[in-house]
Amino acid sequence: MREFGFRGYVWPFFSALLLFGAGYYLGSSKQGGSGPERSSEPSVPYSVPPQSAKTTVAKDEALEKRSIPSTQEFTGGTAIGKIQAPRVSSGTMREMLDGFLSEPNPVFKSAKLAEAMKELSEENLNEALEVFESIPFGFENAQEYRMFLYAWSQFDPLGAIDYCKSRASGIGAGFAVSGVIEGWAAQNPQEALQWVERPDNSGMAKLYNFGLVKGWASRDLEAASAYVLSMKEGEETEKLTGILTDFYGRRGFENASAWAESIENPKFKEAAFLKLSRSLARDNPRQVAGWLEGHSDGKYAVKAFESLGARWSETDPEAAITYFTELTKGKTQEVGVKSVIGNWAKQDPLAAGEWLNARPAGPELDSALMEYATMVSIKDGAAAMEWAVSISDAKLQQSAIRKVGQEWYRQDKESVEAWLPRSGLEESMQKSIRNPPKKNWWQKLSDD
Repeated sequence: MREFGFRGYVWPFFSALLLFGAGYYLGSSKQGGSGPERSSEPSVPYSVPPQSAKTTVAKDEALEKRSIPSTQEFTGGTAIGKIQAPRVSSGTMREMLDGFLSEPNPVFKSAKLAEAMKELSEENLNEALEVFESIPFGFENAQEYRMFLYAWSQFDPLGAIDYCKSRASGIGAGFAVSGVIEGWAAQNPQEALQWVERPDNSGMAKLYNFGLVKGWASRDLEAASAYVLSMKEGEETEKLTGILTDFYGRRGFENASAWAESIENPKFKEAAFLKLSRSLARDNPRQVAGWLEGHSDGKYAVKAFESLGARWSETDPEAAITYFTELTKGKTQEVGVKSVIGNWAKQDPLAAGEWLNARPAGPELDSALMEYATMVSIKDGAAAMEWAVSISDAKLQQSAIRKVGQEWYRQDKESVEAWLPRSGLEESMQKSIRNPPKKNWWQKLSDD
């Protein structure tokens, strides 16, 4: 029985950070000019082989573009490790924002902008606009514009909306307007709702709903929940359910889980369960596991179990695999084991391989075998191929062989060329293995 070895098996884990408004202010930027007219309407070694087989903007006058002088040096405490809050000027809006622009410390910079935005009003809005005209209306300044538009929305949301449409178009303006609506809904959700539901907003209503629900939930969570759960099913409504879950989570796990369980619509319920699992499973896996155990036979909980496995296995794969092994056989156990094996194979491929090898072969283990083979192939394609061919489901096996073969080909072209003629694989599969797609920089970084 062949042994496959390697050393230095280090796998950094990268997780994607999803932020609301990730595409904030995308689209074409509009330079200068006056804004549109406001609407008049309110509103390891592989030694274990596998078992076999808010006001109007300057009243339509173009805003004068001015250079922003560098004024007022920060005189607050700067000792590293002993950060003191900056002393905020009690001067004009322009002076406060000049201080914000010239502040190099990102912590104090945000604090200065926040203090300035607390003072934003109809009387000093144009001063703020003069400054913001010098700040690109792009993703790199999304947080600054989010604070500005939220503060503006508290006294003139329609003016803020018109401004967004004067600075960007299409989806970019849509994301910005959604930020205005968030602030509007936190102040007056019914007015914001009426505006979103206007016929002329139908094209962007799904996007605007994200700001509406987020702002509404911060003011009246139950009403926002009733609004979302009355909507028709759709990808965006499932994401809105996730937003609500976050707000319920701030009231504690018991409150959030009880709310999730009370949802009748299966899709919305699934979204709530998944969001709770994603949010808590890494730091409190046993709490989530104990809760989910009573839902192991519910289809709405399958994705939540998968998420639990992926996050728990980042810190304690052995405990995670034991938990899923003791679950009743079924889909939840299958996806849970698969998600655990993926991380376990990164941390300790030998132990993960031994666990797999001790399990009886069968379809319920196939997805885990594919996950394992895929992970192993990044470091040892030859060893991974033996695991790939042991998958019982023909379609899944072919997919695994292709992925593993292509990875192996990138590592050792000569060995693969020697193996292919005697592999028994169809010519089309052999051709696919010989032509592996190029990896992008992120994939290469993740493999190291």
